[in-house]
Amino acid sequence: MTQGRHYILNPLIPKLDNLRDLSTATHLSPGLLFSLAKHNSWYYRVFTIPKSAGGAREIAEPARPMKAVQYWILKNILQYLPLHPAATGFRKDQNVLKNAQVHKNNKYFLCFDLNDFFPSIKYPFVYTIFNSLGYNMHVSHILASLCTFNGYLPQGGVTSPTLSNLCCVRLDRRISGYCGLRNIAYTRYADDMTFSSMNSKRLVGLYQRAKTIVEDEHFILNEAKTRYMGPARRRKITGLIVGDGQAGIGRKLERKLRASIYNLSQAKQLAGISWTDEQLKGWISYIHSVDPNRHQRMIKYIRDLSSRLNLPMLKSRLGIN
Repeated sequence: MTQGRHYILNPLIPKLDNLRDLSTATHLSPGLLFSLAKHNSWYYRVFTIPKSAGGAREIAEPARPMKAVQYWILKNILQYLPLHPAATGFRKDQNVLKNAQVHKNNKYFLCFDLNDFFPSIKYPFVYTIFNSLGYNMHVSHILASLCTFNGYLPQGGVTSPTLSNLCCVRLDRRISGYCGLRNIAYTRYADDMTFSSMNSKRLVGLYQRAKTIVEDEHFILNEAKTRYMGPARRRKITGLIVGDGQAGIGRKLERKLRASIYNLSQAKQLAGISWTDEQLKGWISYIHSVDPNRHQRMIKYIRDLSSRLNLPMLKSRLGIN
């Protein structure tokens, strides 16, 4: 594509022909934008957090000016681009509950995990997204550089979640096409891929076909996390228990939370208390979004316990009115 005036394929996104156009649109100086794009690794704070399954996850948090320009790109460009319906993560209208509900009426499940998901999405993937919209090579390079860190999508970047879904559109389309012909339900929540069916035979051969597509799209399956679940096993998808037409946190977690709340209510902390006040408040908030029925039961339990033990402060400690 030649430099200069060009044809933007989506009328909702702004026309940008050069760095100065981006400067005018973002109200950031051309010099700062040039530095952010050319030396993007300077504008991140890198740290690690432990993974639940062991090991560490690298987080690259953008500095304020990088965060500002990424937010502008997200709100003015990326939010207008269509995503595949199978992608259920990082979307305002989706969450882990809606992801699990797609599979709630099925009996047999196969779950895959994409290895090093964000680092697997390299600069060329991101460049192609912007260039395919009609931006010229120069502008596409600047926008891609502003959204990447050391040549890949940073986990912690403002634009990274949406860009990851956009870069997976073809992956989701190919796998959905394969599954649709076989009456297999498919969703992808970030790096978690879930397949389900009422007939176990329909899942036979799925792994190898999905693996071929995944590798063809330049991702790698984490084979150690591949799971098959049938009716005899507890079926857990993106943290929720699925089965019998329902999806939620499950009885086991509910009992553990109740036990922790009871321990918290005692004058002396009992051995084995699972969570602090803040952690329990976080769990209660999470349950409200993914399992409304159990959330109501949890609130009732806290209120009844507070009344029975004459501990009005228990409710306030857990953020309950």
